[in-house]
Parts: sequence; structure tokens; C-alpha cells
Amino acid sequence: MMKRIIGMALLAGLFAVSMMSGATPAMAADDPNGLLVYINWSSNAEIGAVNQIKTRFVERGGIWSDFTIAHDTGASVALINMITGGNPPDVFILANQRERREYLKRGLINDFTEYYKTMNIDDKLPKAVKDAVAVDGIVTSAPLAVHIDATLFYNKQVAADCGIDPTVWKSLDDMFNDFDKIKAKGYIPLAIGGQKWQIGYLFHAMAAHVSGELYDSVWSYQPKREALSSPEMRELLAVMRRIQQNTDEGSPNRNWNDTTNLVITGKALMQIHGDWMKGEFIAAGKKIGEDYDSMIVPGSKGVVVTIDEWSFLAPKTEAKAKAQNLLFDVVYDKDTQIAFSSIKGCTPARLDAAEGVDKHAKMVLDILKDPTFQHANPHIGSDEDWNNAIWDIVDVYWNTPNMSADEAIKQLEAQYDLIFE
Repeated sequence: MMKRIIGMALLAGLFAVSMMSGATPAMAADDPNGLLVYINWSSNAEIGAVNQIKTRFVERGGIWSDFTIAHDTGASVALINMITGGNPPDVFILANQRERREYLKRGLINDFTEYYKTMNIDDKLPKAVKDAVAVDGIVTSAPLAVHIDATLFYNKQVAADCGIDPTVWKSLDDMFNDFDKIKAKGYIPLAIGGQKWQIGYLFHAMAAHVSGELYDSVWSYQPKREALSSPEMRELLAVMRRIQQNTDEGSPNRNWNDTTNLVITGKALMQIHGDWMKGEFIAAGKKIGEDYDSMIVPGSKGVVVTIDEWSFLAPKTEAKAKAQNLLFDVVYDKDTQIAFSSIKGCTPARLDAAEGVDKHAKMVLDILKDPTFQHANPHIGSDEDWNNAIWDIVDVYWNTPNMSADEAIKQLEAQYDLIFE
């Protein structure tokens, strides 16, 4: 509990310090009726996708300017400085609900609840998306797209050369049973990037694979301590150990996209990672269904969903409010969602946007029709101190082959007591 109090105090303190410092952003919208959009993406595909939104917004009369701080994360210090510095962005990515709750308390973030109701769009959104865009029932965000945190992408030529068909796998046992055939042909069966954040993502995604109830019990804002020593947690740790023992020697500290390239170039059969890796296949000129294919991890009992979403500064003028409503409409628009997702390599956040998207996106949208099978990413609703503690422990567990499940559970329980008790 002490660490949580400190974390909340730190967030509030950052507001106070920023207000006293008078810090201002480097840019501001040239037109008082326009919107300044803070972007934290930087790749060509990401910027190209954002330009699809910009173009549609401008075509409908909006005035847009933007700036980028690439993949700004953590306590959102840069964003807080800009918001409290006197000339803030009007639109920004802010996924964590605890931070958005703090912004709401201070009147710094727009409440779209009533406007959202007029759009009649609620039944067109997956449960995970609806859970993400609202804070305590107040709609604060517009979802741009979704990702599944652990999907299996494989090279079809490698599979054919090995004489295997991943689509017939019904369980992880089925998958691992084919590894000897793959190795005999000189390929890496399963490529995993060994960076801490990648292992952390794999851990929470495989938790949903093992049990949706386990995931919800561990990655909620108030986790259940008894879940940490449950049979499902032990099964999860056993799955992680089995994957770790079957990764290649180049895994430690390897970037996710370098890992994806092993699959693209035919050095590895497959990778289990977030489906943003699809963008790497697209950039390499590969075609889904011909050169590569995708599926969820065989035997999954649930999937974890990352939602790309924009929040909006509380408008001080009617003109700003009108401009924000327009951009809110544009982001939710089905055609915009399809165009954005097709370039970024993700999936539209609307269930009715299956037309015009590729095979993988259709699969994801079909999966997300089941509200019981999906769970929002930990960085949306879970405590960040807890998330970081899990990452630290799982990273050590992954990199220490003789570390037992009992020791990992003991460390998880100790961190739980420190943060929540």
C-alpha cells in the first residue's frame, strides 16, 4: 500500500511542480480554433496511419497541428508539464486509467459521456475497448485500434518445408511436439525477444491463455493475493519455463522487430508476440495467407487486448469543444478505423469494420465478438507499481533456469504485500 500511496503522491506532485515551474511546450496550435495533437509514435507506418486521421479531420473542416515525442512512457512527465505549463496539447495518448482519473479530478480532461451516447456506437465496440475508454463510467477517450498481445505469426514456406501445419495445433503440447521436426530441418522453432518488457508482455498474455480468471485476478487494480499461489499460476510459470527452454541462443536482449525478421527471412518458423509485428511483414512486402499466416496461441482460454486511444484536454472555448467533437467523430468513424489499421498493421476498434481489412484483422474482430474471451491490457487498468514488480520478477525467473515456481511465487507475494497491504 505504501508504494501505491507514494505513486499517487508522485503523480499529484508532478502536477504541482509543473504548475509552479511555468513550463511550456515547444509548440502550440497556430489557430485558436484548431487542435494541437501530441503524438508518441514515430515509425513510417505509425505516422502514415495518423495522417489518415489528419486528412479526414481537415477534409471535414478541422484545423490540425501536431508534434511528436517518440514513445514517451512512464509517469507522463512531459505531458503533465505541457498541460500545466499554460499552452498544452488538445489531444494526447493516455491509456492508464489511474492517470486519467487524476486528470478528471482536476478538470483537465474532457468528459464525452453524453456526446458518446448520441453516437449510438456502444454495441459496435468490443468489451475490452468499452472498458478502456471509460473511467468510472465516464467516457474520456476515442479508440483508434486494437492489438492482441500474444499472437502466433509463422512463415508458411518454413512450415511446408518441415512438413507441419500449425493450424491443426489444438494445444501447446501439439506445438512443442513438432519442434524436433523443425530443428531437424535447421530452423529455429520459436523465436522470442528476451528483453524485459517482451517477457513481461508474454507473461500476462499467456496468463489469459491459461485462464481468464487468473488474468483478471492478478492484473486488476486490486489483485487477489490467493491467485498468486493458485494452480493456474503454477501452470503459467511452467508454460513460461517451457517456452524459455525452447528459445534460441540469440534471444537475450533481442529487439522484437529483429526477432520478427527471423521469421520473415525464413530463419525461424514462428514468433509469439503482440500482433503489431504484422507491420514488419507488410513493410517487407510479404502477403498474409501466402508468405505468412497468424493465429492465436493454440489452446487459449482468453486474449489480452491493447487499445490505442486518444484522450482530449478539457476545452476552454466552444470552438475547441466543437473541434474535439469533430475529431472524436473522425476517430470513431468506421472508414477511418479501417484506413488507420491497414497502414499501422493493427485491427479496427469497431466490430463492424471487418470489410476491407486483412485476414488477421478479421480473425481478431471475430475473436472480440465474445466478451468473455477478452481482457484489457494491464497498463490500462492495473496498478503500475504492481506491473513493474511483476516484470522484474518474471525477468529474473526467465533468465534463471534453476529458479523454481515456488521462489517466483514467494517474490510475487512479497511485492503484493509491499504494494497493497
